[in-house]
Amino acid sequence: MTVSVEPQVHLSQFPVIQALSQHLERARQQHLTGSLNFDTLHLPRMRLFFVAGRMVWAGGGMHRYRRWRRLLKQFCPQAPAKIASLPPTQESLYWEYEVLGKLVEAGHVSRDEAREVILGNLTEVLFDIAQASRLIERFSRTETRFLAVENAITFVPLNEIVLCLELQWRTWCTAHLAPYSPNLAPAISQPEMLQNQVRPETFEKLSQLLKGEYSLRELSLLMGQDLDRLSQSMIAYEQQGLLELLATRDLEAKKPLVSESPSGPAAIATPASDSAKKIFCIDDSLTLCQQMNKVLTEAGYNYRSTQDPVTALQLVIEEKPDFIFIDLVMPVVSGYELCSQIRRMEAFKNTPIILFSGNALDNLRAKMAGADDTLTKPIAPKLLLATVEAWLTTERPVRKSFRLARR
Repeated sequence: MTVSVEPQVHLSQFPVIQALSQHLERARQQHLTGSLNFDTLHLPRMRLFFVAGRMVWAGGGMHRYRRWRRLLKQFCPQAPAKIASLPPTQESLYWEYEVLGKLVEAGHVSRDEAREVILGNLTEVLFDIAQASRLIERFSRTETRFLAVENAITFVPLNEIVLCLELQWRTWCTAHLAPYSPNLAPAISQPEMLQNQVRPETFEKLSQLLKGEYSLRELSLLMGQDLDRLSQSMIAYEQQGLLELLATRDLEAKKPLVSESPSGPAAIATPASDSAKKIFCIDDSLTLCQQMNKVLTEAGYNYRSTQDPVTALQLVIEEKPDFIFIDLVMPVVSGYELCSQIRRMEAFKNTPIILFSGNALDNLRAKMAGADDTLTKPIAPKLLLATVEAWLTTERPVRKSFRLARR
């Protein structure tokens, strides 16, 4: 019997990582407070920030604002909704770190969550530096007293960050991905040919996502897939001429500084009194959302909806609705998945959640995902109003076993 042993990582195997680690070690030994700077012809300057020789943050690069938004959503999805309530932060070379510190201080983000954001940010920027190493024209350092030791959120040990970088870079190279940046965005170039190679449901999902808008890193998070395997699949399609890989622009500079409301396409929001119960609907059918808007607002409810399941979770966190409707079948993210994500959050453990279904047999699986009930489309206005009223006026312990009679 042959036992497969995972090869050990050695710096000598990766001269690029070895050179980077020497720069980092020198900054540590010299107790640098400031930044190491890496300049290339094609990318914005990339910076590694230190306090007394200990690494605390990284900035700049190709997708500075996309990276910030994505890491917050990945490790502390509640944070973006809280940013607007913080004291304003001026644009600076490290404003993200200052915002993160304020979120920790206000209790909106735990120190462990903040550390995950910091480690993810450092690893990504270091990875991009390693990949762009042949393009680096100038290396420099800037000394500045931007942060006192006692104000640092956390310190990342040098060996920990270098090990993370080594493992990522080795995996990327082993998968024959070294020439490809994870910041590239796939776009379908031959839809008919791609449709002939994949299952219908897979093609539907890919056609929604592969429009040159989401980078490989963003797609990995959205689709819940390993970055390396996803990238291999996308590049295999690219080599067959089915996809093209595009360089994507970063977000607008000021967007991530404030709380975002990514309502998605054709979001509907109707004013109501402050005391009105909030009803939120997630459904990719604009017609259904408009019909519900008319019925529920005329009944005095505060109604809001979105047709974009990808950004729906963030909107739910921001809106804090009293009642949630979710369509079962949507592109990219299913109703079961969204329901499970919402139900795991403490703030929504007792919020009524109803799934829209085209099949009465979906009710058991919906209950397993955390839904209270299902409604089969099409939905009569009287049944819609009766459902909302019944679940909003029933205490949670009773609500678990309560079933509204279908008429």
